[in-house]
Amino acid sequence: MSSLVDYFSLLAIVIIGIPHGALDLDLAIAGNSAPNRKTNSIFFAYVVIAFCSLVAWYLIPTVALVTFLLLSAIHFGRANPLLLNHKDKTGIAPLIGSIIFQGGLTTVFLPWIYWNEIKDIFDALGAKTDTFQIIGSFVVPLWGASVLMTMLNYRSAQLYIAIASLIGIIYFKNIFTPLFLFSIFFCLLHSIPHYFKASSEIGTSPKKPPLTFLINTVSAWAIVATVLIFFYQNQNFSLSTLNAIFSVLFALTVPHMILVDLLLPNRLTKWRIT
Repeated sequence: MSSLVDYFSLLAIVIIGIPHGALDLDLAIAGNSAPNRKTNSIFFAYVVIAFCSLVAWYLIPTVALVTFLLLSAIHFGRANPLLLNHKDKTGIAPLIGSIIFQGGLTTVFLPWIYWNEIKDIFDALGAKTDTFQIIGSFVVPLWGASVLMTMLNYRSAQLYIAIASLIGIIYFKNIFTPLFLFSIFFCLLHSIPHYFKASSEIGTSPKKPPLTFLINTVSAWAIVATVLIFFYQNQNFSLSTLNAIFSVLFALTVPHMILVDLLLPNRLTKWRIT
């Protein structure tokens, strides 16, 4: 990672992507029947899970990265960035196929197309790339099957545009970098819609977020800076920046996904996908 585009991509992830879960505590309160008694417990559990995930990233980077990609695939897919009309479909197969397809756009498609570049990134993160090559031999065909299933079950302009974009990326892959494409998907197709949806759920204006959002965002940025300093003791600035951002992203993804994808769908209608 040495291009200016990659550094701007990482900056976008920090500024736009990481704060998209800063309303999680407010969402948890909105989905809780007894908020006054449980708010502190929810916050404590969130922090503990995030801290344990951060430690796991440092101690077992390969396992942590595999877990991160799996959780991200589920989380991104359930968020339905292409706005496929799940409610018009019957049966579980089209839903699962669309989740795997949409979630795998960044966790399967990008590593497959840009494996030489991704391998360097995984190496920089301390992961064993041989493990991902073995996993990929099973995951890539599964994702390809999900693409076919989605195309057979859904008819929408968003889907056709997405398929055309994937073909374009394959053909013009040298124009882009995987970090740039990841930042576009994560920031524009996932984080911003998530923020607007969360703001609507808790009843605040996206232009005037609650104080908790600002506090949580600044805290997350401070954690990134702290972890960067930690990694910088043994790595150059480029590697320490990469490790700091993705380790914190993983640490926040685990509790964020538990809340958004496991707990809230049972309590808040807007977070259900069917």
